[in-house]
Amino acid sequence: MAGVIVYEPDDDTDVEGLPWAVTFEASAGEEWASFVCGPYDRDDAVKLAEEVLASSRGVTAVVEPLLPVTEAADVLATIAELRDEEEPAE
Repeated sequence: MAGVIVYEPDDDTDVEGLPWAVTFEASAGEEWASFVCGPYDRDDAVKLAEEVLASSRGVTAVVEPLLPVTEAADVLATIAELRDEEEPAE
C-alpha cells in the first residue's frame, strides 16, 4: 500500500523543535532498499513526502521526528520503553 504515513505524537510527547526525517520505502510489490532523507522541519518533510508520492507509484513515505540521542544507553532505554508498551497486559 503506497501512501504518506505521518507520525502523530501523543499529547504528552514534546516534538516541538525536533528535526524530522522521511523514510522512503518500496510498496505495491516493488523491491528496492529503503532510504532516509532529512533533517527537515515537520511541514517541509510532509510536503516532500507528498510531492514524491504524487509523482511516483509503489512508494511509501514515513515522516517522523528524529530523536536527539547521543549515547547507546539512551537508544536502549527507548527500545525498552517501546517494548514495554507492546507487551500484552496480564
